Amino acid sequence: MSGAETDNDRHDHWHFYPISNPRAHEEVVEQITFAILSGAFGSGERLPNVEALAKTMGVSKPVIGEALKVLTRAGVVRAQRGVHGGLTVDNVDVPDSILALTAPLRHFEIREILEARRPIEMRLALLAGERATEEDFASMQVCIDRLHEHSHSDLTNRIRFDHLFHYTIGRTARSRTLALYQHQILENLYARMRDYFADIEDVGGVIALHEMTLAAIRTRDPAEIAHAIDVHLKPLEQVVAEAARNGD
Repeated sequence: MSGAETDNDRHDHWHFYPISNPRAHEEVVEQITFAILSGAFGSGERLPNVEALAKTMGVSKPVIGEALKVLTRAGVVRAQRGVHGGLTVDNVDVPDSILALTAPLRHFEIREILEARRPIEMRLALLAGERATEEDFASMQVCIDRLHEHSHSDLTNRIRFDHLFHYTIGRTARSRTLALYQHQILENLYARMRDYFADIEDVGGVIALHEMTLAAIRTRDPAEIAHAIDVHLKPLEQVVAEAARNGD
């Protein structure tokens, strides 16, 4: 410690945040939600059974059951009994109430979340440039095409295909940890900046950014990819910075 720095100085620079009393079933909800939003499980497709989920996630079957009750009430998952029963994805449009439940970053300022987003998105895109197959590129293009098709749809549909493009980059990067952080950041930003995405964001501009990003990843050139991600992230960062300057 320098002579000019006191214990109180160090303490004043540290920020504790409220504990939200997280429960195990909420983490299960988040994992299942992430799997659905990232496109791993589509509408009408079967999820692993309760026993398999419990074993994979290292929790008890009652914990899985509690999570499934939450997802069933929200209309995301359907559980059926019998020989032909099981767990099925009923709706890939996850309600805001579920996203809010699984938002572990809700105690941080939006500015801080955006600062974390930049290196994560950058690293995922660079890894995607190294590891993408032609099938991966095709999947990214499908996301862009679907967003274009739904450019005049309701906000939920638009955001779903917007985020799906990013999630596809995350899957292409083959980095599960970074992809999970990406998911948490994107869903938190959507939950807290819904008015921006609904009223300010230009869908045509988003499509153009996605096309530019995909073209850069296709080159596999790190410099091209880094430039594309920089351009891609700046619009939202500038909006948040301007709001901070205006005291909003």
